[in-house]
Amino acid sequence: MMKNILLLTLIGCLLSGCKSSIIIPQKEIYETEDFINVAISDFTSRCSLFKKDSVFEISIEDTLVKRSFQSEQSRWVLDTVYQNILVVGIWGLMDTKEWYFSDAVIGSKGKLPSRYVIVKGKLFFWDDDDYPLTEETLSVFKRYNILTEVMERGMSPDNPINDAAKAADYYFCRDDASNYKRVVTNIATGFYDPPKLKCK
Repeated sequence: MMKNILLLTLIGCLLSGCKSSIIIPQKEIYETEDFINVAISDFTSRCSLFKKDSVFEISIEDTLVKRSFQSEQSRWVLDTVYQNILVVGIWGLMDTKEWYFSDAVIGSKGKLPSRYVIVKGKLFFWDDDDYPLTEETLSVFKRYNILTEVMERGMSPDNPINDAAKAADYYFCRDDASNYKRVVTNIATGFYDPPKLKCK
């Protein structure tokens, strides 16, 4: 009987694609980390970009700001501010590395990314100015070889930029981490029309 249930489950998975469900706890107030965790969960289980790299950087845009290009002025200008939309971006680090200064020492804040998680052997990291850099975090960054040599003040980082590289942008309703849409694109957040979300 148990074998039949397992066989039916396996067949069902093969037919449906077996998308893993993401459990999102309902809260009255969500923290930034809640949105990051949801984005990482979706990215690792449902986004093809997860297979393309082993190290991923995360950015957080607390309030979505949309810009539009004014041809008569030949520049990008502020178009719309979406107060109720927060964006989490995830992209592969590829051949680029994190530049840092000599004051990025254990206990410092805002000098280097200080938060990370490892999912299925792959590293996700992000900035958190309220969270100090720990010895453990620094050792993980060294193990994944994402740091350059210490940069001197006035130097410009020499990282190649791949304009064709795509990122996954997650648009969340600020009051509901389960209400989100993912966009995979090589255009920076704020420079294209965001997906439509029905936020309260």
